[in-house]
Amino acid sequence: MENGCFRKCPTRQVFIRGGKSHCIDACSAETMCGEVKVPEEHLNPCFVCNNTGHDCRKLPWQPVNTQDDVTTTESSDTGSQEILEEPIGIEDTDFVLYVSAVETERCRRGLTVAYASHCQQESALDRPVAGHANFCPGELSTRYRDLPHVLSTVKHEMLHALGFSVSLFGFYRDENGNPLTERRSDTGNPPLDEQLQIHKWSDRVVRNITRKKWMIRGGYMERIFHMIVTPRVVKEVREHFNCSTLEGAELEDQGGDGTALTHWEKRVFENEAMTGTHTQNSVFSRITFAMMEDTGWYRANYELSTPLHWGKNLGCAFATTSCKQWLNTQRLRRRNPAPFCERIKGEPLRTECSPRRNAVVLCNLVRHDNILPRQYQHFDTLPNVPAGDEAHYGGSVSLADYCPYLQEFTWKHKSVLLRGSRCSYEENTPKTDVNFALENYGPHSKCFDHSDRVWEQKSCRQIREWQHWGSGCYKYKCDSGRLHIIVGNYTYTCYFAGQVLQVRIIQKGWLHKGGVVCPPCREMCGEEFASRNEYCKGGEEAPPPNLYPNDFLACDAPRLYQNIILLLTTLWSILY
Repeated sequence: MENGCFRKCPTRQVFIRGGKSHCIDACSAETMCGEVKVPEEHLNPCFVCNNTGHDCRKLPWQPVNTQDDVTTTESSDTGSQEILEEPIGIEDTDFVLYVSAVETERCRRGLTVAYASHCQQESALDRPVAGHANFCPGELSTRYRDLPHVLSTVKHEMLHALGFSVSLFGFYRDENGNPLTERRSDTGNPPLDEQLQIHKWSDRVVRNITRKKWMIRGGYMERIFHMIVTPRVVKEVREHFNCSTLEGAELEDQGGDGTALTHWEKRVFENEAMTGTHTQNSVFSRITFAMMEDTGWYRANYELSTPLHWGKNLGCAFATTSCKQWLNTQRLRRRNPAPFCERIKGEPLRTECSPRRNAVVLCNLVRHDNILPRQYQHFDTLPNVPAGDEAHYGGSVSLADYCPYLQEFTWKHKSVLLRGSRCSYEENTPKTDVNFALENYGPHSKCFDHSDRVWEQKSCRQIREWQHWGSGCYKYKCDSGRLHIIVGNYTYTCYFAGQVLQVRIIQKGWLHKGGVVCPPCREMCGEEFASRNEYCKGGEEAPPPNLYPNDFLACDAPRLYQNIILLLTTLWSILY
């Protein structure tokens, strides 16, 4: 880092002389970086010029008193502290991040969890050398299960301060250190957009791409998108989506200041950690690593990136068209439209499995009170929806252009979080009294679809029919060329894809009746078998039902007293 942070000037007018910022006549008494007052010992001397930019000089340094919360060299009896020697800044430091946790006005806007930015750049290559991050106390969770989300948020904000920011696009450089945007001769900076108060960028960094036939409800429209077109980013997105003509990586166009143009587009990159809102299982992908490397300031270790499965290898049809067009095309081809979906979320609650079977998910297609903007209307017709009302329906995540998609969720009761829906977390296993489908969450569990019949619990005095079902998490194993699913205390062998395993198991005095559908063996066990030089056996007829576990309920009374209890879906909510 250069010797220290530049002092703030009382006015916006600053002269650059010898790579240093010079104020007019005097520097401000305090220099803030975000919500944090920069300690005096972190600051450069005060450099000034007159109002014509001449007579530039360093002002003599004066000892200052600071508050108790600032690290200093001396302390006095009065509680104030005095710095007796002229500060020399921070040596042997590449970047300083000033962190605060203050409930600010910005925190109270929407559901802001945190925000960050850079405060200073070094003069030679424009790299940020100081930044700030403020975490909104009212939105931070202290629950252990939310720790991955909190850590992801911290990393997300750090990347904004380090360079992933619309305010820094104009300063990006190529691999040889040359600016990607032409600089002004008088300031050495890119041109300033007076309206937005940010430095402009060239089309070597961000380019406007026009899609002339963007399919929406009732026809087509023209849409313009902002895309990062730097070399490594283009290479990574083309490989990710398997689309050799993709122009670049699309930036978010909603959310206003602080969200638009400063994040990846949610519709295209959903759970990439640098999208504008957290929804599920955030990952920092190779695409974000490429973005940071394309700033010209860093080298990325791609081995530390996390695979992004959203949209992987789905081609140009996914990456360059609307979700309506994708849904229509998949429907005509009779293919699964995942990761998008078309099932309206409602009663009874019908869950599904995520594309990689890592979680129980819901389609977040809901009815909105207001008609959605024309570009976000994705349905010409919907089952059981009156004609003309389709314009109210869309996904619950606005930043994803209201595209409906499969999303993890949490179960709640009276605003109290009960559990999540990711299969790998043991704590998500339902409590015994409500575990109607005998689910078992843990490190070696995956999501499996249920059959079309509702699950039933029967005791000698009651029958419970559960109206929310559709999928569940179960442990499984791959052995002897077959997939084996473990339900309750029994192991069921799958002999062909689509086979329905009829479950009749007694636990805690209740007979659980339902069905679990076998997925293809290769989907679940292909990689594991290959690592052992084994393979999935071909499909064959399953053994007769009497060879599978088949518990019977024995009751003393001659007849069951049947009391049908319908448990409806009042205990759930979607994670945002």
